[in-house]
Amino acid sequence: MASQKLMPERIARTEERTLSNEDVSLLKAKRNKQLLFLLTGYLPFIAFGLYILVIGPDSLKTTGGNVITRNIHPMKIDDDQRSSFLTVAPWFIGGLFILLNIYFAKLYFQSIRPLSKDISLNKKQLLFFKPVKNPMEFFNKFYLSTPLYENQQIEISREDFGRIGDNDELYIEIGPNSTYILRLCHGNKVINYY
Repeated sequence: MASQKLMPERIARTEERTLSNEDVSLLKAKRNKQLLFLLTGYLPFIAFGLYILVIGPDSLKTTGGNVITRNIHPMKIDDDQRSSFLTVAPWFIGGLFILLNIYFAKLYFQSIRPLSKDISLNKKQLLFFKPVKNPMEFFNKFYLSTPLYENQQIEISREDFGRIGDNDELYIEIGPNSTYILRLCHGNKVINYY
């Protein structure tokens, strides 16, 4: 799966190593951030659907205004409206629930599952490559093209950019499933990227 996210023609060689404690903590932090992001989008929709189903037709009375104005113009719900609500609401909320589950499951399998797989496998992949340097001196930004994805560039500092020769070999430590970059290295020196 990770090979589909890489440009093999740019990779000189690869190695596989076990994750260090620092690597595991980086992957867990990234996974937890992604999970928090996913749940903060998912849970309000579920809570809203449950509220509508539990409160029933009386949930229509709480629309619009604040507590003071709500009591001035109360909504009258007759048996016909109650029957229609009890017929339509479960279907609407059920359809919304199915669509939300499909959407958020897709997000889960794209972002969180690969990180969890990397943690459980306890392996990282080292990709050795010759970098393509892209200076943008006018903007004081310096980029390296990597073998990850199509045209992905990593911004590095001017000092690190100057130390890297055209024929130097760099390597990136990534999670094999998520292709999350753990570290970018030039020999034994870790290069900070932005």
